[in-house]
Amino acid sequence: MKDYRTVCPRDCFGTCGLKVQIKDGKVLKVKGDKDHPVTRGISCIKGNNFHNIVNNEGRLMAPLKRVGNRGEDKFEPISWHEAIDAIYENLSAIRDNHGPESVMYYKGSGTFGIARECDRGFWYQFGGFTTKEGSLCQGAISKAINLTYGDRKHNDMEDLINSDLIILWGKNPAFTHPQMMNHINKAVKNGSKLVTIDPRINESSKNSDLHLCPRPGTDGALALGIGNELIKSNSIDEEFINKYAYGYEEYKELVKDYSLEKVNEITEIDKEKIEKLVSLIKKHPKYALIMGFGVQRYTNGGQTSRAISLIPPLTGSIGKSGACLYVDNGQGEGFEWPISPEKPDEIRSIPIGKLATILGTEENPPIKGMWIQMANPLTSNPNTKRLRENMNNLDFVVVCDLFMTDTSKMADIVLPVASPFEYYDLIKSYGHPYIHLQDKLIDPPGQCKHESEIYKLLSKRFGFDEKYLLDNDEDLIKNILRESSHNVTIEELRKKPYLPKNSEDIAFENLEFNTQSGKIEFYCERVKEEWGASPLPEYIEPEEGKDSDIVKKYPLSFLTTHSKNRINSQYANVDELKEESILSINPKDAKDRHIENGDLVKIFNKIGTITLKAKITDSIKEGIVHVFFGNWENENGVNNLIKDRLTDIGDNTAFHNCVVQVEKI
Repeated sequence: MKDYRTVCPRDCFGTCGLKVQIKDGKVLKVKGDKDHPVTRGISCIKGNNFHNIVNNEGRLMAPLKRVGNRGEDKFEPISWHEAIDAIYENLSAIRDNHGPESVMYYKGSGTFGIARECDRGFWYQFGGFTTKEGSLCQGAISKAINLTYGDRKHNDMEDLINSDLIILWGKNPAFTHPQMMNHINKAVKNGSKLVTIDPRINESSKNSDLHLCPRPGTDGALALGIGNELIKSNSIDEEFINKYAYGYEEYKELVKDYSLEKVNEITEIDKEKIEKLVSLIKKHPKYALIMGFGVQRYTNGGQTSRAISLIPPLTGSIGKSGACLYVDNGQGEGFEWPISPEKPDEIRSIPIGKLATILGTEENPPIKGMWIQMANPLTSNPNTKRLRENMNNLDFVVVCDLFMTDTSKMADIVLPVASPFEYYDLIKSYGHPYIHLQDKLIDPPGQCKHESEIYKLLSKRFGFDEKYLLDNDEDLIKNILRESSHNVTIEELRKKPYLPKNSEDIAFENLEFNTQSGKIEFYCERVKEEWGASPLPEYIEPEEGKDSDIVKKYPLSFLTTHSKNRINSQYANVDELKEESILSINPKDAKDRHIENGDLVKIFNKIGTITLKAKITDSIKEGIVHVFFGNWENENGVNNLIKDRLTDIGDNTAFHNCVVQVEKI
């Protein structure tokens, strides 16, 4: 029995160092690596259950061919030779009859790392394809911050101990970023004030000094109101603004309209609470504003992100210890894939958030086939009822996965893939700047293969040039490291992660901003040029807001957020982490509908209907209901209720723009 060092490659801020206990080729236990310079032995419940993914009885062990109707979950095992032949015949026929763009290559973010790029050797030689653009996750906030600041980076999390005030805005790190929560708790214990802004009393807000509970989608108005109060009271850092802000005077005119009375009317937050928050910001200019992705999952999400992000520069709270805007950390260069064919011209992109609708339209050419890997769109995408219907009409679907997910059940061919403990990779975090080796610790079980091997088999069948199809081995990792800007070897990475030389403990300490103006852009022309939105962070009521006609019929805002037990839909099938989907509802809303705790209720709107048990709780604001998303529930998943629509900036999916009615069954 021996412990091995590796890293969690999931789509998560943590990128936690892990120690993996292995005996006779079997993973027995996973725990946090105490020697990791950032995570220091703290790993979440999901990371600690990684062995229950690797050893899961539900893992697919051989290629499968559909023998029933789509979605019936009727498959039979076939050989790899048969699977590759079937894929070749069907993809070739679709490409030859309709063109390469009639095949959609859908790659999700189930794992991160350079090994994901092994697909280029096949798909670039295929002659083209349709891919996705935008995001299901953070597209609006990422684009908005890049446009405003020129970069996304934040202070080292350990610097939170130097913050006199910490504001959690639409973020729940107790569930989504335990290392950050650990530093927040230390700071609070050291005397820092904690403010949370969220429509729910969430797991991170229980020890807050102040909790503001905005009506969903109105955070932008709150941010503009805070800006107005800071300016009116002469509490801004004029020297900082004069040197490092572009378009401040235009912004100043914009926020004049956002009096406390108006902000109260829009957000439904008591004026006294807003005044208290402004007072805390005035008193503690050394504050950390931590933005979560929840604030940008509305149709106004990009401008909301800009409005919130512009509060710290008003008080000069950027580029200093203890003073920072936290979103995600884009510091450090990644890696380049060693060799790729020439990228074909026939690559079409469609917004991922509109997939359900686009699949059913007569695009030119229409999508006839799909290849899906590292993704479970029939759980994770919006409007899943329509997506299921339109996928059912496709000519051919391939899914690469470890498990028979909701999406796998819709495939014609399912290919069993390797888990992250079964292949080599290099992992760059977006929560901190360190770079890690993901070592191959065990061999894939059964007939499972890493995607690099799958693409090699498929390329050979298509007659493609195999020089672009690289083996997943130590030599690949050594080659990538050798060609990178990082002065580190695979042997050194086995001992500890690597901190790139250009990483910054204090973000923007040099006060240089990679924007058109070279300053923080309160007024941003590129927002108008690229997205057709106002150069100023104007507040626009989200679609299906309180004054829309549809709210009369469906009066409850429907919020879906991350569970601590899942990363999107991953881990939903792990017995140790399974949890029932529950609808949380405010006592008054429940009373109005004669609902009691534990009652089965119907949640519905014009998009769809699902059935869940109700939990009555004061932790949620009146007029809102809530469910943790990501359970594999086939046609009873939360995304059956959510329309496929996009944000104003960044083509993010506006998941939180959803209203429903709830009835007792």
